[in-house]
Amino acid sequence: MLEIGPGRWAHPSGALWLPGESTAIIADLHLGFGWAQRRRGELGPLQDEQLPLRLHALLDTLQPRRVVLLGDVVHAPKPAAAEHELVARTLRQLEARSQVILVRGNHDRGLERDFARLMVERWETRTLVAVHGDVLPVRLRTRHLVAGHWHPAFKIRDAGGVRHRLPVFAVSERLTVLPAFSPFFAGLDLTKGQPEEWNTLTGGRVKLYATTGLRVVLVGERARRC
Repeated sequence: MLEIGPGRWAHPSGALWLPGESTAIIADLHLGFGWAQRRRGELGPLQDEQLPLRLHALLDTLQPRRVVLLGDVVHAPKPAAAEHELVARTLRQLEARSQVILVRGNHDRGLERDFARLMVERWETRTLVAVHGDVLPVRLRTRHLVAGHWHPAFKIRDAGGVRHRLPVFAVSERLTVLPAFSPFFAGLDLTKGQPEEWNTLTGGRVKLYATTGLRVVLVGERARRC
């Protein structure tokens, strides 16, 4: 792990670890993505069971007292039976090991029906506020904002000339945007700069920490887009 801010550690899985709170914050699971793609006619292999395995590996390592799922826990707002069972089973297994808090994401509209007792609009401590990130609050005074939603990534070229898009933590003094925990969503390319929506919270610049699943590495700093 790598400390990316006071008391905030980037884990190679893409989770943010808060040792002082014994809390792991995980963004954008998108459980059921494979099933949702099949309903759209894409017949690729189902790999949805990999996510619960990765979650349990993370819990085995960190032993957190609390797990905060930072929105978009599910991919489809109205999951089919197989997707619903995957989500319900995953949350039951997590609850057997830790306190689970679900921060509502824009994909989670159907999730509230069955898991309302776990759902909140935001999760807060004395020093930070964690939201999904589809809407970014800007009046936080001295507290740090942690968000998901954007699936930040960065393109690099390896020694063989092959380009890779790596998920990254995008970090400034006031804002940390987490990579998607789902392996299917390394989406927003920050190679050319950050979104305008972040500028108020970042002062126009963010540091990028890439995760390979094994390490977290500072790969650069990016300014606002022109």
